[in-house]
Amino acid sequence: MAVDCDEIRPGVRRILLNRPERLNAITDALIEELHAAIDIVEQDAACRVVIITGAGRGFCAGFDMTAGDYDGNPADRPLPALLAGQKRLNGLVLRLHELSRVVIAAVNGPAVGGGFALALAADIRIAAEEGFFAAANVKIGLSAGEMGMTWRLPRLIGESRAAELLLTGRRLTAEEALMVGLVTAVVPQGELLERTMETVDEVLETSAFGAWMTKELLDANVSAASLRHALQNEERTQVLCNFTGDIAEAVASFRART
Repeated sequence: MAVDCDEIRPGVRRILLNRPERLNAITDALIEELHAAIDIVEQDAACRVVIITGAGRGFCAGFDMTAGDYDGNPADRPLPALLAGQKRLNGLVLRLHELSRVVIAAVNGPAVGGGFALALAADIRIAAEEGFFAAANVKIGLSAGEMGMTWRLPRLIGESRAAELLLTGRRLTAEEALMVGLVTAVVPQGELLERTMETVDEVLETSAFGAWMTKELLDANVSAASLRHALQNEERTQVLCNFTGDIAEAVASFRART
């Protein structure tokens, strides 16, 4: 199996990219298994948090150019087939981005090309000291704009920094990623899971519906036409959250302690 999806705690699933001998590089099979893993998450009503990480010393090294999937000149393939494959790949980041669960990328090593994009699709990123990010496709005759990177990266670190990374393909170290706000923490490799689970615990203390709605507001309001539009989105969502019963339970609990 190129991808594992297991429940590591009640309400928490881990999606493990599992091709350590190739730094978890992307193949057609991995794409399909990752779609299947997201299917499992979507069907698990008890799941609140998803951790995506890599086996071994890499997060994901981008496309595996040694795999038979990518033999020959891509331009020799029929255009509809190329476009269909690209859409299938892009569907991964869209599904992770729109998932109603909180997605945390535990970046345990290199996140290159498509691996960089998968990390960007998460809501929260935590990196090991050995981790780094690179938009490598610009160095091999392709655009660095793949899998939503030209949309996501500028929103996370600003257009100027994003342009420098995407136009040069240089490595962004874990420490640099922390300084620009791409990751929220950098820890020794052996402490990555523990640090990730600390964030998981904090997420699990929130309400499931409230966290889902917060994700949707972050997505909608980062490009809202005005503050007024953003406030309207928040107003409607906040009213909707009142009907879950979570707020009534929280108020009763608070009053019982005072």
